[in-house]
Amino acid sequence: MMEGKRMTWQEIKEAYPNQVVGLVDCLPEDAWKTAIVKYTDANTPYNIMEEKAFDGEIFMISTAVDEDKRLIL
Repeated sequence: MMEGKRMTWQEIKEAYPNQVVGLVDCLPEDAWKTAIVKYTDANTPYNIMEEKAFDGEIFMISTAVDEDKRLIL
């Protein structure tokens, strides 16, 4: 688990490129404007992040998405 600072989506994508991140304390604007990164797939197993997302503890998203939050393959 990480204790992160509040970041914009652009800052998150730059700090954690092509990773799955678990966000908390998301401030809404569309989906969210800023958030705190609590987990990444570099430090937390994916299945654990999935459980936390299903439980509503985090918002889980890949940083390999475009501005419309569509996955870039």
